[in-house]
Amino acid sequence: MNDPVELFKVVDSQDKIYFGLKTVKDSREMHLIKSCFGRIWCAEARIWLLPYGKESWKEISTKLPSIKTNTHHGTIRIRSDVLYHSTSKPEKANTTTKEVKRLSDTHEYAILQMQEQLIVKRYQPATQKNYLSNFRSFLAYFHDVNVREIDKNQIRNFLLHKIKSDKIAESTQNGLINAIKFYYEQVEKRERFTIYDLRPRRPKQMPGFLSKEEVVRLIASIANEKHRLIIKLIYSAGLRLGELIRLKKNDIQVEKNYILIRCSKGKKDRLVTLSEKIKADLVSYIERYKPHYYLIEGQDGGPYSPRSVQNIFANALQKAGIRTHATVHTLRHSYATHLILDGTDIRLVQELLGHSSLKTTEIYTHITDTIKKSVKSPLDSLDI
Repeated sequence: MNDPVELFKVVDSQDKIYFGLKTVKDSREMHLIKSCFGRIWCAEARIWLLPYGKESWKEISTKLPSIKTNTHHGTIRIRSDVLYHSTSKPEKANTTTKEVKRLSDTHEYAILQMQEQLIVKRYQPATQKNYLSNFRSFLAYFHDVNVREIDKNQIRNFLLHKIKSDKIAESTQNGLINAIKFYYEQVEKRERFTIYDLRPRRPKQMPGFLSKEEVVRLIASIANEKHRLIIKLIYSAGLRLGELIRLKKNDIQVEKNYILIRCSKGKKDRLVTLSEKIKADLVSYIERYKPHYYLIEGQDGGPYSPRSVQNIFANALQKAGIRTHATVHTLRHSYATHLILDGTDIRLVQELLGHSSLKTTEIYTHITDTIKKSVKSPLDSLDI
């Protein structure tokens, strides 16, 4: 691509016309395009679309002044059913999509500043997406207020509105607070934006886990070699889903018996033991699938889709007849619980899981202590 942005005329199968814009991923131009009102990503053509008209052209030419009408690179034809659901089920392609609420230019600039700071701080793409989505929701509520003038009382009212009207979960409330704090502390450079008292009380929930027998049934139910290796890797090393997706071929050291987990939560690297029972599977998988860069690659050679891993796990649960509510992350909880049940020191488990605080790991001792004690209910001693 010679130009920073390539301009196309795009026509879909229903003869609707769009401005098509192609640029380099994560470039400044891409962020500017994403700040345009009504923009749509078409994964099939890997191009950004904007409605064909004077208002869109005015916004494009203002934000991307280097673009000229006479520099377009031809016409692209696309299917209309891939615009909103490029990777989802085709039968839902014509359902109503969520409206993108237009922000003021000042607020769009705040979004852009935040996005650039997230990139500079090297936050993971998924974290960037969550922070920006939450902050956009926050700014949409204050559509006519200068972002720098919003005070703590107004933020409290915003959260009350989201809790009462939108019925948001505790995790969503925390996500909104994280995004707001990031903007005011990292972009506006306020020393400390004290809104901790607006956080929900942390629920004291014990993580769910599968028994060893259930893990055996789960793995045995998967016929596909690649899919089976994915589940084995997550359980055998206590991996987070994102850590599995980012695993590179060279991170697996078969001869040295370890897996290097790079840049995990908290930007930390760690080493975990490579299971003896997975080595033969790895060798067979690499010989058959020949991954180039990532250990588990998608069809196009890039990182594997998180959604695909979730689908593999859900299908395996069903085939194995496991009715326990579980997600991919349950395998990580199972790994930790089984290690402690087998007598592994909790500080070593903390290191293997990559927890910053021992308190985070101690939740597993509550589970295992209860299991080990096997206390009988007083009802068992009654003659009834």
